[in-house]
Amino acid sequence: MDLHSDLIVLAKVISVAIAVGLDVLAVSVGVGVARLAWDASVRVGVAFASSEIIMQVVGFGLGAGLGRMIGEVAAYAGFALLAVVGVLMLRGSVHDDVETKFDATRGAGLLLTSLSISLDSLGVGFALPGVSIPLVPLLITVSISTTIFTFVGLEFGARLGERYEKGAERAAGVILIVLAILFTVEHMA
Repeated sequence: MDLHSDLIVLAKVISVAIAVGLDVLAVSVGVGVARLAWDASVRVGVAFASSEIIMQVVGFGLGAGLGRMIGEVAAYAGFALLAVVGVLMLRGSVHDDVETKFDATRGAGLLLTSLSISLDSLGVGFALPGVSIPLVPLLITVSISTTIFTFVGLEFGARLGERYEKGAERAAGVILIVLAILFTVEHMA
């Protein structure tokens, strides 16, 4: 390969990593409004990066033929899951009952939140064989960028949460619902 081809591949890898990372950044801001402890932030960062990578590997494995159709369904399913996470957070902020609280940093809440942002990566994985992006360099780049985007988003969200402490969980739920709607509209356009 010549230098020009290498630079084109590098540009493709970085572009995909940034595109995937921006979704993660937006969701991390919404989750971060709740002002997470350090260990919860690390859990969220690892879960978000892992889910993005796993979905891209699964998508890559399934290939591009069936991938386009499944990718579309997966993207909308991810948007719907994101809206569900937002509704659960909003509901938990309105009810004082401890059992109704939605925790996006552990257990089922973390799994649901991670899936909501990574299902679109399934579609990205489907497209990889067709756009000549090597899988391993992409996965390394995505894992690094997703982790960075997660921590930046959580920190920004925490700063918003400090400023608007009253109703922070409610605000996080609303942010996630709005993001789900915006992602859906953007995907349709």
